[in-house]
Amino acid sequence: MKAIEMEPGFLQVFRIYAWMRVAWLFFLPTLRLRLSSILAFDELDFPVALIVLDTIFLLAYLYWHGFQETLGRAYIPIALIFATVTLLLEGHFLSGYRGFIQLEPFTYILLILTAWQYDFRAVILFSLGTALLQGGLNWFLLQDDPLLRFLPDSPMVQRAVVGGFLISRSITFLLIGYVIVRLVKAQRSQRAELARTNLRLMRHASTVEQLTLSQERNRLARELHDTLAHTLSALTVQLEALLTAWKAIPEQPRQMLEQMLNSTRAGLDETRRALSALRASPLEEMGLSLALRSLAEDYAERNGWQLTLDLAQQLEGLSAEVEQAYYRIAQEALQNSALHANARHVRLSLRKEAGLLQLQINDDGKGFDPNHLSEEQLGIRGMFERAELIGAKLEIHSEPNQGTLIDLQAEVEP
Repeated sequence: MKAIEMEPGFLQVFRIYAWMRVAWLFFLPTLRLRLSSILAFDELDFPVALIVLDTIFLLAYLYWHGFQETLGRAYIPIALIFATVTLLLEGHFLSGYRGFIQLEPFTYILLILTAWQYDFRAVILFSLGTALLQGGLNWFLLQDDPLLRFLPDSPMVQRAVVGGFLISRSITFLLIGYVIVRLVKAQRSQRAELARTNLRLMRHASTVEQLTLSQERNRLARELHDTLAHTLSALTVQLEALLTAWKAIPEQPRQMLEQMLNSTRAGLDETRRALSALRASPLEEMGLSLALRSLAEDYAERNGWQLTLDLAQQLEGLSAEVEQAYYRIAQEALQNSALHANARHVRLSLRKEAGLLQLQINDDGKGFDPNHLSEEQLGIRGMFERAELIGAKLEIHSEPNQGTLIDLQAEVEP
């Protein structure tokens, strides 16, 4: 059986089955007449004790979360096997008593639960397992079943009839299980397609939002450039001309004029930086590959690195969130290499293969212990947070004096 996550609503239906077993107890005539002393039955001590105990255990098993947390993926198979085996044992030992209500419908419920949670191989195992267990019980512990009283009083004939019944029931199990497995498979495909559609809609909405923000920022940049930047630039030119023309200005007014000129220049520089920040980012202008190339070459030039680049050129279909996260994580990694690593060689690669986008940044710096991050290393924590936001996997491999490898991987559309 293929281990998969629990289907939505599966545990609730399994609990309903357990409570149906509880309700079924009250349809046993002998049990209903002597509820005050369940364990005092003359003939049904073992079967009734088995029914009561396994029903109580099954309810506790399905309701206590400790079992599920401890057993993990084995939780559901154990519950199905336990419920099936005890059901067949109860049906076998109670089959000879008058007034017994057949347990066959409960077997079909367990079949449905198995087909619902697993694939057709599980249905085959269920069919064969129930047939072998029930066949073995009838072969070695043949009971006085009322349904067999019309047959000749021959164990071999009765066993042959039981065998034929088990074969026909197994075929029925396989047919019903196949239909249920197909229906559940179609439902899973629809859920997966719905999840993919929702993801595409979220990315589209985010792209539209980013585009709107970019357009508005560019409009503000143009407005500020045409008004405030021009005004400050003109004022700077006028103050410089005034300072040049008045050579004989007394010292104190001259110092005041120079302070005004310096303040105006600083304001102009800040305005230009703000305008640059408002305009489209390198990602919007060049795309992820060229933006990473420009970023890495800029760091290499300033820090004297030997730079090796391996960047894929065809990166269509990436969302704005993925591009932004990859760019910022690469920027933080290169910044750390420049400030802390004392690296001489840096390698940056970006590949997209089989729906997987992988970014690797490797330096030969002094390295560090990624398992013990100080409170000052907020940038690395921010890298993990950015990766988590886009569902990516970020790994940092580093040891003191052994360099550092940043490995970022995310699933994207092929």
